[in-house]
Amino acid sequence: MKLNWKNILIQTVQTLGLIFIISVAVDYWRKPNAPMNAATAPFVTLKQSQPQTLAQLSQNQTVVLYFWGSWCGICQYTSPVINDLQKNGVPVLGVALRSGSLKDVQNYMQRNQLQFDTINDEKGTLSQQWAVRVTPTIVLIKNGKVVHSTTGLASYWGLRMRVALANGLG
Repeated sequence: MKLNWKNILIQTVQTLGLIFIISVAVDYWRKPNAPMNAATAPFVTLKQSQPQTLAQLSQNQTVVLYFWGSWCGICQYTSPVINDLQKNGVPVLGVALRSGSLKDVQNYMQRNQLQFDTINDEKGTLSQQWAVRVTPTIVLIKNGKVVHSTTGLASYWGLRMRVALANGLG
């Protein structure tokens, strides 16, 4: 049987296109909805005792807002990627969804060498306000506005590219 490289190439491109379309559709269906006051609502993190807002944090730069849980299996793979983004200069704000007390979250982050700043959403209130349906959920925010979101596994370079694109939007 003779291989027809042209047909193989066409089928590969079609398959990749279909995967892309399905991925975009799933992200659209799972996307969180930022509450009306998301940009101006003050929050306090594990590292910062002074309240700040997403509008302040994302002024003229894209911030990665990362909803995760210590109990989330996929987050065990995604959290190190998010941590690498933070180590390489991308502003990251984590939201630990129903992951226990403040001490529990701090211990988990220390044990797993996670250094990004995090809000402890012990009862899931913040995640409910954002209508987060899936963990992990990654939201890119610039100037207080959501510019992109995705859920599930994410690669370092895929997220890095999305952040760079968002930073180029103005």
